[in-house]
Amino acid sequence: MKDSKNAPGKKNKALESFRQVREKGSVINRFFAMLVDVFIICALYQLSILLLGAPDYMAYVDMQEVVQGLAKDAPEVIERMRLFQQCFITFLGIAAAYEALFLVLLRGTVGKLLFGFRVVSKNEDRSIVLCKLLLVLRAAVKALSIYLLSAIPFILFCLTTLSNAEARSGFDLLAGTKLLYKRRINK
Repeated sequence: MKDSKNAPGKKNKALESFRQVREKGSVINRFFAMLVDVFIICALYQLSILLLGAPDYMAYVDMQEVVQGLAKDAPEVIERMRLFQQCFITFLGIAAAYEALFLVLLRGTVGKLLFGFRVVSKNEDRSIVLCKLLLVLRAAVKALSIYLLSAIPFILFCLTTLSNAEARSGFDLLAGTKLLYKRRINK
């Protein structure tokens, strides 16, 4: 008797479907696109610190040495956490605004565009206004998932790209969008 795990067609068919959607180079290019975007967001964050003086990142860094060995409820520790929250929320706000703006205007962030990706609606029958709102929702959900529970939901949303044949992240599934790779854009 044949083992059901090795039955021809079952496993191989699923793998073939997966390979057809995930074109060669798309995963590594998606990673590099993310790195470009993170670099740009970090630069925008630094620019906000230079121009606005807020958040006070250097005060947060200086507090690192002060709080060593102190109790969790010490005023210095509480101040350090407040400064961290301020820095973190500012960073996520910049990231969400950057992503939402570029997705709405160009259907991709700078990194995605450089590496041949576009974010489009999964349902092409939607109105353009709804498509744009869903792109903003995608950016907001991404930022919120990083903020909540110390990025665990963000990691889970990213891992969903490995678990479905279309390589759609959790943000894409929730917002009804999909990421097209350059070889699939014109098809």
